[in-house]
Amino acid sequence: MLGATGHLGSRLVPELLAHDHEVAVLVRDSAQSTRFPTQVMVHVGDATNARAVRKALAGNDVVYFLVHSLDRPDFPGVDRRAAAVLAAAAAEADVRQIVYVGGPRPDSPSTHLASRAEVGDVLTAGRVPALVLQASMIIGAGSTSFELLRSTARLTPWVPVPSWMDNSSRPVAADDVVHFLVSAANLAEPVDGVFDVLGPERLTYLELVQRCARVLRLPVRVPVPAPLWSHKLAAQVAGLMTPVSAALAEPLFASLEHDLTADGPAATDVLPAPPGGMTSVDNAIRAATSPQAEQTGGEVFTEERTVLTDASAEDVWRTVTTLGGENGWHTIPLVWTVRGAVDHLFGGIGLYRGRAPEVGEGDVVDFWTVEHRDDEGRRLVLRADMKMPGHTLLDMRVDHDGDRTRYRQKVTFTADGFLGQLYWLAQKPLHDVVFATMARGIVRKARTA
Repeated sequence: MLGATGHLGSRLVPELLAHDHEVAVLVRDSAQSTRFPTQVMVHVGDATNARAVRKALAGNDVVYFLVHSLDRPDFPGVDRRAAAVLAAAAAEADVRQIVYVGGPRPDSPSTHLASRAEVGDVLTAGRVPALVLQASMIIGAGSTSFELLRSTARLTPWVPVPSWMDNSSRPVAADDVVHFLVSAANLAEPVDGVFDVLGPERLTYLELVQRCARVLRLPVRVPVPAPLWSHKLAAQVAGLMTPVSAALAEPLFASLEHDLTADGPAATDVLPAPPGGMTSVDNAIRAATSPQAEQTGGEVFTEERTVLTDASAEDVWRTVTTLGGENGWHTIPLVWTVRGAVDHLFGGIGLYRGRAPEVGEGDVVDFWTVEHRDDEGRRLVLRADMKMPGHTLLDMRVDHDGDRTRYRQKVTFTADGFLGQLYWLAQKPLHDVVFATMARGIVRKARTA
């Protein structure tokens, strides 16, 4: 399975095991191997690396392609390459069936939907039969589209209504999609073709917001006409006020320009329907927002950035692992000194706790503690120890992008209730500048090393 750590893959793995299937996964980071039961065979590598994919596919009968690189600006090219690599590797490995989850195919599709369709076309053009399942919005905790919907319903009593909010879709429960994916592993004969996974109700996006508010026991949201509410503006607001970044939200909002109801062959033409039929939208939302589904205890906000450099990976990694203490953080001078002083004033640990020459898991680096360090995979995760209404992780990774070095930086903030959400919103403008400066500063320091 490729994409096993995503919102669908993480559900599919335990279901396949429960149905007595042997499971192998390909993950990008060795640290992710701890997320799977011990009986899962974990391979480490990138989905665009032919050698890694061939190794992961060896001996497998059915391969699930659940990769989607929407968090990268070049995602169409990345996903296209990954699909081509998989199609070729699957043929070499004598795989019987490829299974892929894509999106609907409207006329004049957005970049996001066009990419999803292109991946499906690459897979169906290969020698191995590919079953392409097309779904519009998948309702489940962790689905980016659903997280946008839930945050929109929760955020304010009003909801802006541009013209594209009147378009409709057939949202489907994540559990129903997983049912079809598991069923695909039991097909008597391989299936090659494109089939739609349709939820039981056709709803406009405004109706979806209202339905989500109702299930969450919130008042009806007041629609406010917003003819100038563009996809880009909606994405920028989402980036500030929801757990979804603006870069991730914009292509999804652009996809709402069309009805996504689909009119092709249904998945039930080749796969059995879920026991009891398709899940209603209300029950799908209820399951996705249950305490069991919301294990984080609060809204999760992320901010990611990537910087490419000609500096060597070794020099960038050395800069990352020597951050803090007398070396500083390569960002705006004094900004974290002031933040540390404020934290100390309110009884926190402050800023300058120093650092050892070499730090490992559990060691202190100024106002952070090392959560995870992987020198082989070049990944360092720090946990912030300052007082705040939530929990912050800083995840730094160094890898290769062709003949250049890629530095990836991700901040994850898990808010403690509404106060935590306000905190994230209030500090985000400065936060973005500080961490953007830090990312560039790390790369600049590595080039002069």
